[in-house]
Amino acid sequence: MEHLQQLLWHRQEADGHWHFGLDDNITMNAEYILFYRWLNIKDEIFVKRLANHILNTQNPDGSWGIYFGGPGNLSASVEAYFALKAAGFSASDSRMLQAKDFITSQGGIPASRVFTKIWLALFGLFPWEGVPVIPPEILLAPRGMPFNIYEFSYWSRATIIPLTILFHLQKMRRVSFNLDELYAKPEDKLNIAFSAPPPVDDSWILKSKKWDFEWINWEQVFVGLNKGVTVYESKIPIKPLRAYCLQRAKHWILDHQEERGDWGGIQPPMMNSIMALHAMGMKLDEEPIQKGFAALKRFTRGVSESIRSHRHENADVAVLQSCVSPIWDTALGALALLEGGADPKDPRLQKTKKFLWDHRIQRKSDWAVKAKLKRGKPFAAWCFQYDNSHYPDVDDSAVVALVLNKLGMSARELEPAIHWIQAMQNTDGGWGTFDRDNNQAILNRIPFADLKSLIDPSNPDVTGHVLETFGELGLSHSPHVKKAIRFLNQVQKPDGSWFGRWGVNFIYGTTAAIVGLRKVGESENSPMIKRALKFLLSKQNADGGWGETCASYNLNAVHGEGASTPSQTAWALMSLAACRNHSEDFASEISRAIDFLNSRRANDGLSEQEFTGTGFPQHFYLRYDGYRNYFPLIALSRLKPL
Repeated sequence: MEHLQQLLWHRQEADGHWHFGLDDNITMNAEYILFYRWLNIKDEIFVKRLANHILNTQNPDGSWGIYFGGPGNLSASVEAYFALKAAGFSASDSRMLQAKDFITSQGGIPASRVFTKIWLALFGLFPWEGVPVIPPEILLAPRGMPFNIYEFSYWSRATIIPLTILFHLQKMRRVSFNLDELYAKPEDKLNIAFSAPPPVDDSWILKSKKWDFEWINWEQVFVGLNKGVTVYESKIPIKPLRAYCLQRAKHWILDHQEERGDWGGIQPPMMNSIMALHAMGMKLDEEPIQKGFAALKRFTRGVSESIRSHRHENADVAVLQSCVSPIWDTALGALALLEGGADPKDPRLQKTKKFLWDHRIQRKSDWAVKAKLKRGKPFAAWCFQYDNSHYPDVDDSAVVALVLNKLGMSARELEPAIHWIQAMQNTDGGWGTFDRDNNQAILNRIPFADLKSLIDPSNPDVTGHVLETFGELGLSHSPHVKKAIRFLNQVQKPDGSWFGRWGVNFIYGTTAAIVGLRKVGESENSPMIKRALKFLLSKQNADGGWGETCASYNLNAVHGEGASTPSQTAWALMSLAACRNHSEDFASEISRAIDFLNSRRANDGLSEQEFTGTGFPQHFYLRYDGYRNYFPLIALSRLKPL
């Protein structure tokens, strides 16, 4: 434990915060290359560094996966191949030939995802008629309708609005090559039908029934509507509201740019917004675009001044991250040290306290459209990134409030944060992440939504984290807590587990729910807790650890099983620590888990290559480099003698 404490202290920045890198999938680097090519930016040294990372992560079968140890993914492989060809690699290169064989064996370009086809269309390599477009007139949809832009999750909204401009203008950057080799058969080039997305488990969502009439086959309805939109786009020359909507979209983009250039704190809105502004005539040397370029560079390991490269990465490699996580890392890093016995008055932690408090968000933005704020009452919230003031999130805000309380701030001083979190509670009693009552499941059925992640409904892990904070702050008996307990009771799986929205998967969700419920006074003998513990105990591996693969998000997949990892083992231990007592101390299970953690000891903490973070289930996963160290320290610190 002392080893992990010293490592955390060593990684703390001078102003008191922590920031660890994250790994995601190869589409980030691939799209960065394509972004440069579409904008006609000449920087071949940088493009080569991006391409080197793509080549370094290719699987032996020629494919690219979307998480460590996972199978090849068709869309990621198409984008990687396309980017390498755009970077100058020949189709006859042995690595490209391997990739081509994998891609064609999986159905080729016609079977790839919507976003992959959008990138292809931007270069004239796939017909726009085969892309499910969203017209800019969507900005006129009134509130209360399912297609109002604020019924989409923040990440969808910030991505879609600039795309509506690109869909309208269809500005293409022609290239000197084609991708005909990525079609299994020549006649497949005529196939522009929307590919069917993989089935998903959405049983964890308490869906809004307002528009989701079960007797309607919405998929067929939306395909028909999209055909109508396609005809409207290509055959109707006069669109009375189009110019107004395009300008409205442009102003929305500019209004939502952060002072330092970010949009939404994630890669897709950042690239899409720059491309949309340029397509509408803004020059690359104008300030909004230049600031956007700088923001992307800050997300890029090997270039960024705020992200350290991984040990195995050298000067020949650059890696674009989809996001950065300094607020999350800082809160959890500080929590780990505090749980481990660090003095809250330690000057280093007081710097952390100042950093977190100084980064609170006090401005209203999109989330305020549906939040239940009390008039005239101050609020405070936190985002995940350095720069994302439009989109604070409940998860970070809850954990930051917990840590600030442990660092000496009273519940009274934290009332602005409590007020904001309470205002974001959904009608069903749970909490989503960025928006309130963002549960119009009908949106996940439009053809554009093949990731099935256009909404931000209540989820068990965020709800559990809020309960943990509220319990710590003395709010265990509030009406908000009672509603949240009812929500968790409703969405618990028959096997006792809870779904994990932002961590992999049922181990994460179950731990968040157990810890939160126990903190607000739920008995360890309650049926909910007993079922959950039975689930976790049944999933301990022979080596003493716990693990769960990203494949657990697939429909009908096994829950809670996979190779043991330090972070997932720590989550399970946190559950046991929250529930043990003199009659049941879980001594054997804990001892075996500690042995596993000791077996993963390395010079820089505990070794973990597996992805245990989630972006979009079945499509986008993450490996947070700090998870392998601060979660085990939290868990071990909570295992004090009874």
